[in-house]
Amino acid sequence: MSSQAEKQRLGLHGEYRVLAELLRYGFNATLTMGNSKATDIVVFGEKNKYIRIEVKTSKNQKNFVTGYFPKYTDPNTIHPDIWVFYLPGYINQKEDVFYVLTHQQVREAQLIVNKGKETQKGKGVDNIPVKILDVNFQNAKNNWGLLTNLL
Repeated sequence: MSSQAEKQRLGLHGEYRVLAELLRYGFNATLTMGNSKATDIVVFGEKNKYIRIEVKTSKNQKNFVTGYFPKYTDPNTIHPDIWVFYLPGYINQKEDVFYVLTHQQVREAQLIVNKGKETQKGKGVDNIPVKILDVNFQNAKNNWGLLTNLL
């Protein structure tokens, strides 16, 4: 299997796993289909409220590739409301771990990694190490209540 196919399969695995977790907690959620979409999962609330979720799955248990900058440099760009970073337990025979962060928190995490600088287009790929999330965003682990607060 090609590395591109493996990457897509891992991404889909993460999206379906996060969707299953959302449904388990009683959220009305659906997966969006396609490879060039701005949103992986939509969670619907009452009174036409909804949340856009971006799912990132780690293939190495060390970091998550976000591509945050320059994609979201312009504040008017449609962006996810929530990011879920997923560490699949099957890779290291441990429990699945989910980090649930707001878009602003992901920006903050990316700036920590980038030492305060925004990555310029064509100058590398943004990623966030698991250690940054564990140290700076401890409350994000399995924080599904964040979605309830936004709906």
